Amino acid sequence: MEQLTGKPLTWRWAEWLLLFIAVPVALRIWWQPLVLLALLVLTTIWGIWWLKQQRLPHYQPLWRGPAGRNERRQLKRLLWRFALSTGLLIATVWIFIPAKLFDMPRTQPKLWLLILAFYPLFSVYPQEIIYRALFFARYRPLFRGAYATLLASAGAFGFMHLVFQNWPAVLLTLIGGWLFAETYARTYSLRLVWLEHSLYGALIFTVGLGDYFYHGNVG
Repeated sequence: MEQLTGKPLTWRWAEWLLLFIAVPVALRIWWQPLVLLALLVLTTIWGIWWLKQQRLPHYQPLWRGPAGRNERRQLKRLLWRFALSTGLLIATVWIFIPAKLFDMPRTQPKLWLLILAFYPLFSVYPQEIIYRALFFARYRPLFRGAYATLLASAGAFGFMHLVFQNWPAVLLTLIGGWLFAETYARTYSLRLVWLEHSLYGALIFTVGLGDYFYHGNVG
């Protein structure tokens, strides 16, 4: 693991605070979706470049690397957890906001299919580069121990969703961020955590919670 002391550590903290605290707060106050998109793209490009420069033994881009025994074992665990979460979310929406249950597939099937097709590539992959691969490799030295890094990754991921200006989005992504960070910490498999994030994202938009993550609802 990279060792940082003194001035390098201070600069790394400043960088972390700017990227994961100041930017979400600024976008929460001054909502600019194009700025958010530009920052997502630029940070992803920089993150991929930096990760490649480090030649980390455990870092593999999404489309490379054999599926090891641990990755296959964690895939089964991931799918069981997703099945349980699906039942819980469906029950929650049915109990508290029944009119929203499966709202998008019923009323906007074309938009729903477009989201399922493009969301994993254009939204999930950049987020996993930033909040998992880059976060664990570049910012782990700022936190004491693996558990603190998991909390920081999940917290930063949830905090970013302040831009949607509603607490359900923050709460759901805080929980999701913990699940994704735990999966990544167990496997360092970007493609596995990409799959998990994609499944939960599709679930959110399918069961009727997509409005909480829709830019058009931010005013």
